[in-house]
Amino acid sequence: MVVLIVEPDTGELNGLNDVLRSGGHVTVTTDSVKSALRIVRKEPLELVLLGLNSHLSQVLGFMDVVQSLPNGPPVIALSRKANLEDAVQLMKAGAHDYWIKPVAPERLSKTMEWLQSKAESNHPEAPRGDWPIITQNERMAQLKFISKKVATRNAPVFIQGESGTGKELFARYIHQSSNRSDGPFVGVNCAALPESLIESELFGHEKGAFTGAIKAREGKFELAHTGTLFLDEITEIPIHLQSKLLRVLQESEVDKVGGKHPVPVDVRVIASTNVPIDVAMRSGRFRRDLYYRLNVIPLKLPALRERREDIPLLCRHFIDKYNHLHGCDVEAIRPEALKLLQDYSWPGNVRELENVIQRAMLLTLETVLTPEHIMLDENEEPGPDGPPIELMSIDAMEKLLIHKALASHNGNRTHAAEILGISVRTLRNKLNEYEASQRSEAPEI
Repeated sequence: MVVLIVEPDTGELNGLNDVLRSGGHVTVTTDSVKSALRIVRKEPLELVLLGLNSHLSQVLGFMDVVQSLPNGPPVIALSRKANLEDAVQLMKAGAHDYWIKPVAPERLSKTMEWLQSKAESNHPEAPRGDWPIITQNERMAQLKFISKKVATRNAPVFIQGESGTGKELFARYIHQSSNRSDGPFVGVNCAALPESLIESELFGHEKGAFTGAIKAREGKFELAHTGTLFLDEITEIPIHLQSKLLRVLQESEVDKVGGKHPVPVDVRVIASTNVPIDVAMRSGRFRRDLYYRLNVIPLKLPALRERREDIPLLCRHFIDKYNHLHGCDVEAIRPEALKLLQDYSWPGNVRELENVIQRAMLLTLETVLTPEHIMLDENEEPGPDGPPIELMSIDAMEKLLIHKALASHNGNRTHAAEILGISVRTLRNKLNEYEASQRSEAPEI
């Protein structure tokens, strides 16, 4: 089970981590309610352990967000001292329980056992290997074939694609199709890890390695031993730690923080990013040598707007899923509602489509979804800083369109040129002009 721990106290955090991981659970950690809000909106979680170190208004705001989610996880509030008034407010706001720190390991373990047995009785786990990649799109079918073919090898895989296109789904599909499927699959959202703890999270630490390190601790590489480690949003790893990650990939051993000897690990690494990797490398955010080490098997996932023929299949899948999960009784979706979905741009990709279908099913008492049930976010994405489009020159408009086309295709110049209706050579010349102009405008030092 996946547990979010919101706790700025390193000692408390490590204690909770140790108990949960010894029980085979996966933890996501943060030290602030603000970052916890981002995580809980994005990540599927089974439990939140919320340390009460913020103003109560912030905590109550967090509870409001969790309660508004379709599948919001239970929240257990953790307080250093008992406060009856706070406890009452939190329970009214939807908190599952209110505990006094430090938390007894036995209490946490029993709670996790109860949550797991409850989840298994309500929603039996899918059969092993049942990670469906639903598609009739030729490009996606080819990527699925490649994934299946390379799954039995141990080579690293590098997955690129916009948020919500299914990068983790492909990573799990590769793991379950491999000879490592009996081993653990450990997923890490690199963007959600505090920079001060990311080295310890990935590589582990020895007792006394830093203030608060009261016990030795295994990192994600050790936890994924004999299995697969999925490094999501890998470009968010600080540049000074990327060299250490490169060494782990080359030597198959980790150097723990404060450790005296390297620890051998047997791990297959799958990495992903939702930003154009060439932009990340040119800007100095990501090491080229690390990219080449990871990019043995490259997979570039298309956006949903590039595979619209899959929308009916995906709608059917999500209707079946949420009929089972929420006890709904939706049988179909009307053609006019389906056309509405197929005409939409889907900036949030498959994840956004799933949310739209789930919301429609929860808000209707009918057995067929109609256009009236479909609630789309028609707000346009904010453009880059600068004047409104109607006040831009033709040259500025051209530059904006070129950069948007490149961004929407992960920096691929061939695809961007096709969308713009120009040749790759013309696109290259335009980009060279922009770079030359930028250099000439740069002040002398």
